[in-house]
Formats: sequence, C-alpha cells, structure tokens
Amino acid sequence: MFINSPLIRNGLVLNAELRKLSVKSEESTQSPHPLHVDMEAKIAYFTVPKFGLVSQLALDKLNAVGTHNYYNAAVAALSVIGLDVGVDGVAISSIIDKLRAPPHRMQIVHKDTRGVTWVDDSKATNVEATYAGLMGLKEQKSVILLGGLAKVTLFPLNNSILRTQDNTHLKYHDVSHIEGSNGFEQLIEPLEYHRGVVTFGSSGMLIQDTLSSHGLSIPCLRAKDLKDAVKLAKNIATPGDAIVLSPACASFDEFKNFEHRGKFFQELAFSL
Repeated sequence: MFINSPLIRNGLVLNAELRKLSVKSEESTQSPHPLHVDMEAKIAYFTVPKFGLVSQLALDKLNAVGTHNYYNAAVAALSVIGLDVGVDGVAISSIIDKLRAPPHRMQIVHKDTRGVTWVDDSKATNVEATYAGLMGLKEQKSVILLGGLAKVTLFPLNNSILRTQDNTHLKYHDVSHIEGSNGFEQLIEPLEYHRGVVTFGSSGMLIQDTLSSHGLSIPCLRAKDLKDAVKLAKNIATPGDAIVLSPACASFDEFKNFEHRGKFFQELAFSL
C-alpha cells in the first residue's frame, strides 16, 4: 500500500463506503463493485449508476507493480476528487508518477538493460504477506524468490491452526516437530502464473520440497543464499519479466532484518 501518502486517510474511508455500496449492489443484483481498474489500459473507473456518477483516472504513469497498488492509488485519488477542493482527475494523473511504494514493499528498484524489472518485497516475511503480493502480480510474469527462515503459519489461509507436538506455538520453524502444513503450498495457485521460483536460505529445501510435493508445475530451483538465488533468477527471467524478492520468511538466517535483506537485494539488482 502507499501508506506513506496522506491521501490514504481519506482513501480508507472511501474504501469502506465502497464496500457498503458493493454489498448493496450485490443484494439488488445490479452492477458489481463501483471501483474497477483496467490493468491493461491502466485506467481506474468509478461508477455509481444510482447517482449517475462516472469518473475515470489515468494511472499509466504510476511507478508501481501489483494490482493492489493501483487500487490503493485510485481510492486515494478519487477520495481527493470527491472532496471537491478544486483538484480533478487530470491534475492528479499529471503527478501520479510521484507516488512511490514504501521501501521493501513491492518497491520497484530497477529496470535493467534486458527490460527485466527488479522488485523488492522483503517486508513479506510470512506466507500470508507473500500470497497477497503474488495475487496482485498475476499479469506480470515474474521469477519469485522465496526463502530465509520460515515462520510457522499459525493462521493459514484455510484457517487451520498449526501447533507443535507439545501443543505450544512456535514463531520460527523446526520442520521436524511441526504437525500438518507449513503453509507454503498455499502459494501454489498464485505462483502458477509466473516464470519460475528460486528458493534460498535455511528453509530453501523445505519450501522447494513443499511446493514440488503439492504439484507446482513451473520450474522451482534451490540456491544456497540470496546472492546465488538472484544469479539463478537472472538466468530464468526473459525480457519483460520481473524478478521479485517476496520471501515469505524471516531474514535472520542471513541478515539483521528485512531492511538489510532488501538493501542487499537492491545492490545485487545493480551489480550482477
């Protein structure tokens, strides 16, 4: 999310109202959610037929990846337009390239000479965060880097709860003592849209084994560490692809924190 923008405070209010409108429209079998972003044309449409309201906003200059970032930008911008303070869609579209994702949160780092876009999502330190990011990347073919020190998924996407054999909760994984799922199989559906996966770090083998045993059909390679993972990703990526660090793991096996990991990835994006 563009949480560093002051526009978001109003955007969150508008988003809540949009949900109410969406529920009402579903109940009356009318049109779907009033806010729609055409990701191919990069245009946001806001339509409320009851009030004869139709607005559109050009987002083609937005420097971001992920469907969710385009929706967040649209909600924030439309909320300002709705305040009727003399700012219209044309004015916002002209400066929307100034918006940036916060560091290490689906942050575009670099577009190299082959046309490959490097994306730092190091803040995604658990399966749920990576899942949310990947769901917004379905239209951007990517090589996904997963790895580090895996966390136990206490509240997986299927709402089951993982516990150790002595019925206590663990924050980080010891795979030999965890009953049930480690959660990484839940990434298979969004991963299938992409070019390949490279796992790395202390949980690299665990992640690779889980994805492979649950039927992942795209290439899934394993590297020793993040540097080696980036080298492999460069060999897999083709022009127009993205290389995305969205590790779904903590960083402490190799780095001080997720910021340290993200900065190292960014250095590799320019140096390798």
